[in-house]
Amino acid sequence: MKPKGIRSLLNKPIIPYVTDWSIPEPELLTHADVLFLSGGELTELPGVLEILEDRLTRDIPVMLHIDLIGGLTNDEAGVRYVAGFDRVMGIITTKHHMVRTIRKLGLSTVVRLFLQDGRAVERGVSIIERSKPDAVEMLPGIATTLISDQLKQMPVPLIAGGLIRCEETADLILKSGCQAVSTSNTSLWKLNQ
Repeated sequence: MKPKGIRSLLNKPIIPYVTDWSIPEPELLTHADVLFLSGGELTELPGVLEILEDRLTRDIPVMLHIDLIGGLTNDEAGVRYVAGFDRVMGIITTKHHMVRTIRKLGLSTVVRLFLQDGRAVERGVSIIERSKPDAVEMLPGIATTLISDQLKQMPVPLIAGGLIRCEETADLILKSGCQAVSTSNTSLWKLNQ
């Protein structure tokens, strides 16, 4: 399932960020355009992807956070392994230098940036311009509301994640220039309905 680029998957405001691989309520995922998947161990990955083949979630593309899967390296060998799963359409990583390798293997890329201060924002803009990922996920999400002028310069879709606990915060972030909010807060997943 290596579908279209991520830009076309950002029509809904919320991207479910799945960290509990048991996925107890798959119906909460059904209205998503894309899922972010992280946590767990490499040995569990095939089983989780199989669970996501459920009729309710079968057509929702999966982006895998390669840095946060126990036992999976975030190098070219790890990317090749992940690219072998039809269910995975792309990779999320903090390793911006991996973008070219990830793309070469037919996967979309989301580079994750941490916005802890003004220098991190400037460095992030530079990283985006050099590595040219398909999208950027910025953490903590609430920081995007403080740098909305700088976000307008970004040449790629922007996603905010982390510390987003309520609908009001999600709305503020979306108004700041982000195309979507990624969150593990299942109550916010309902906003896609």
